[in-house]
Amino acid sequence: MRFRRPLAADPHASENGRVQVRLRDPEEPAPRPSLRRLGRPLPLIGVLLVVVALAGYWSVYSATTHRTSVLVAAHDLQAGAPLRPSDLRVGELAGEAGTLSSLVPERELETVLGRELAAPVSQGAPLARAAVAPSGAARAAFTLVVPALRALGGSLRPGDRVTVLATFESGAGARARALARGLRVLAVGLPPEGLDRASASVPVTVALTDPSVAAALALANSEGKIDLLREGATGRTAPIPPASAQGGS
Repeated sequence: MRFRRPLAADPHASENGRVQVRLRDPEEPAPRPSLRRLGRPLPLIGVLLVVVALAGYWSVYSATTHRTSVLVAAHDLQAGAPLRPSDLRVGELAGEAGTLSSLVPERELETVLGRELAAPVSQGAPLARAAVAPSGAARAAFTLVVPALRALGGSLRPGDRVTVLATFESGAGARARALARGLRVLAVGLPPEGLDRASASVPVTVALTDPSVAAALALANSEGKIDLLREGATGRTAPIPPASAQGGS
């Protein structure tokens, strides 16, 4: 025999001001909260706070996980050096949009190759737009004609810094001196085809920070012998005193 539990009374039902008791089966599911209750101020504010918190979390998550491909210095780069493909590599960074916009993205690699650096960039540091000189900022330049063996035997590269040594001969002997120091090499030509490298000359274009030395370089090109001394990467240069040799009797 199955016994049913007593039915619960509903004290809210009334008729003509009199409270009526309506029996409800306790096994029936409880009535769901009405939409009117969800529309009340406190539940609505709670829902809005949850939505705002989720939106903030998503924005922070997106900013910290989204990475942008930018150009990074493959080694220490000196100010004034033209950028070459071997000078740069691609790195991925995450950060604020304003910070990333100040860096050179990977897609602009071709636009910065060959341009000069306005400021040095350390190895592993991202390449900032401000570190690249404007494309129209051309400097004074001069082309030397140097025997290939006297131009470091073919190992001279654009971006190197050199000292120009000139030797002048006369009846009294020969005298060599440094005409200009710290000149940055812009371009190195190739020797003509079919000539012996020992006797062939190559054009070497250098940037002139002081155009007043152009006359001395032109005289050395036509009347003297030119040797190029590559300077070290430290930037420290020891004095080079002139040297002379007496002529034979």
